[in-house]
Amino acid sequence: MNVTSESVKEMILSEGIDLVGIADARNLITAYPPAPATELMPDARSVIVMAVAHSLGAVYAPDIMIWTRNKMQTSRLLDQVSEKVARFLEKNGYLAMPVSADKPSPMFKKDPATGKRFHITRFAGHISAKHAAVSAGMGQIGRSNLLLTPEYGPSQRLGTILTTAELSPDPPRDFNLCPDNCRLCEKACPVGALKDGRFDVDRCFIYWTLGLKELPPKNLRQWPSFLKLLVRHLKARDLIFELGQTYITDVDFCIECMRACPVGSQWKGIRPKVLPLQRHGAGGLDV
Repeated sequence: MNVTSESVKEMILSEGIDLVGIADARNLITAYPPAPATELMPDARSVIVMAVAHSLGAVYAPDIMIWTRNKMQTSRLLDQVSEKVARFLEKNGYLAMPVSADKPSPMFKKDPATGKRFHITRFAGHISAKHAAVSAGMGQIGRSNLLLTPEYGPSQRLGTILTTAELSPDPPRDFNLCPDNCRLCEKACPVGALKDGRFDVDRCFIYWTLGLKELPPKNLRQWPSFLKLLVRHLKARDLIFELGQTYITDVDFCIECMRACPVGSQWKGIRPKVLPLQRHGAGGLDV
């Protein structure tokens, strides 16, 4: 098989991947802290971006742990295919680096630009798959800070492969998937992390990973009220077992912005008309 953009895409789609795009590794849109593809692979020429749709039934499941299983399986499929494609590329004389669709990922305690400590330690992928997808013309970053594709809205998992193969890149495209008058994701966010087009990464991260609606305080005077919050959580939840399950099976506590988004042509006709309540990883407790 000749190594061309078309042959690589055909191979990937035949493995059960739903969407695939190719971006120029030297002209990649990056997130912050920036993670250029050429820092991982100096001679990289192409970034292959793959997307697997989540089960919409799992997204709307009454318990987020059902979606967690779907997230794990989509990540597994992406990783399996990226390993297979990377081996194919290397057998044909091109260096290839499959990047995990999930973890592990780098941590940043300090802002690279200022050297100051972040309020909350930041986690960022070795490469921002959603920004690579935008570079490959697959979609846009929505108000929810999630990648929106015309086909699946925010309900997909992403994986990437870096390679020295000079594949023909897909040009970036202009989308209007996130209407100016739509605020459904902002209204759905339980902790106000989405507001007026801004994204509070710390507030989202603490609730998404731990189920806490308050951030650890910055000053000593606020700690008594925060400790009271932790005591209420300890009384209402079994945090030791929860943390074990969270870190072993990667349970998330919230996907409300994903669930609220109406974008996605593939979901027309099967999307529930009423957004059902979902029990979060914290047991749905409002503490």
